Amino acid sequence: MKTYNGVRGFTLVELLIAVGIMALIGTAGSLLLNSSLNNQAVIEQRQQNLERLALALTIFRHDVEQLTPRIPRDSQGDVMPANIIAAQVGEDSELEFVHAGRRVLPGRGLGSKLERVRYVKEDEALIRYSAGVADPASNTHWQRQVLLTDVSQFVVELYDGERWSTFWPPSTQINASQPKALRMLTAVGVWDDIRLNVLLPEAIQ
Repeated sequence: MKTYNGVRGFTLVELLIAVGIMALIGTAGSLLLNSSLNNQAVIEQRQQNLERLALALTIFRHDVEQLTPRIPRDSQGDVMPANIIAAQVGEDSELEFVHAGRRVLPGRGLGSKLERVRYVKEDEALIRYSAGVADPASNTHWQRQVLLTDVSQFVVELYDGERWSTFWPPSTQINASQPKALRMLTAVGVWDDIRLNVLLPEAIQ
C-alpha cells in the first residue's frame, strides 16, 4: 500500500489479488449452493418415491386382506381352481383374486362391492388391473393402474401351512382353495429387498 499526498491506497497488484480472492470465494459459494440444491432435489425425489412405494404396499395389502372365500369364474364362465390364483411367469409372479370392500359411489346406480384384481409386472412396472365385477366376461373393461416403476422383481409366495410356494393352488394340493398367508417380495429402485407379509382371512369351509 502506497501513500500519495498523505492518502493511502492499494497498488494494482493488490487489487488484482483481492479481486481474484473474491472470485474464488464466489465460485466456491456457487458450487456449494448448486450442490446443496442438487442434494435437496435428490432428497425430495427419494421422498416422493418412498411415499409412492408405501402407497402401493398399502393398496396391495388392503386388497389381499379383503380376499373373499368365493371361488371366481374365468372369462368363459368356468369355475377357477381356487379363490386366489398365483403363477410364476419367468422370474416374476402373477396374482389374481376377488376381494370385497370395493367402493360404490353414490349416484352411479347399483354396483357390486366385489372386485377382481390382477397384479403383474410389465416393463419394469408393477401393474394393478381391476374389474368392477367378480366374474369378468371376455368383453369386460379392466382398469390399468401403474403402482410402481423401476421394479426389478415381483414375487408372490403363498403358505399352505407347511411350505411356501409361488404357485397356487400348489401341485401337492390341487383342491386347496386358499392359502393361510401371503408374502410379497419386490425390488424397487434403490430398495432391493422389500418384503410384505400378510395373514389371509380364514377360509370358510
